[in-house]
Amino acid sequence: MKNLLLVIALIAGTSVGRLMAQEVANKEKMKVFAGWIGRWQGEGSMQRGPGEPKKSTVDERIESKLDGTVMVVEGVGKALPGGEVVHHALGILSYDQKSDQYKFRTYLNDGRNTDAWFNVVGENNFQWGFDIPNGGKTRYSITLDPAQKSWVEIGEYTADGNNWLKFFEMRLTKKE
Repeated sequence: MKNLLLVIALIAGTSVGRLMAQEVANKEKMKVFAGWIGRWQGEGSMQRGPGEPKKSTVDERIESKLDGTVMVVEGVGKALPGGEVVHHALGILSYDQKSDQYKFRTYLNDGRNTDAWFNVVGENNFQWGFDIPNGGKTRYSITLDPAQKSWVEIGEYTADGNNWLKFFEMRLTKKE
């Protein structure tokens, strides 16, 4: 009986140790997003069909959650002029140790959601995107300038995987 209890204790201890190591690794991988945390405000524009792009004010709030293992990104865009909400999105960004990849789950206020890919492409440079169910791909490129407290995000679409068309731009300044 003592041997059985010893084996159970050793297994439990090993499992707890692995979980703690995974938590530390996930926190380390998420540190690259520390500069995101805060409130960002500015303007955005989106091209939907012919004509001039639709402009909006943008308010993004980004928080670190679960002891640094998850980032929550919420953005609201309001039409210029008018002020009606034209975009409201929530994203959950995390690191998955099993796949050695970042995971970005996004939700829109109209009920749509997606599991997007996410890459760190350089210092303060990020890219994320997804396949569109009816065909084509969307990608967003984010560039942060910590000294200027600026966030620039460009959205592009491709039907063929080679030719990208810009349809979205957002320029924000960190407020808090």
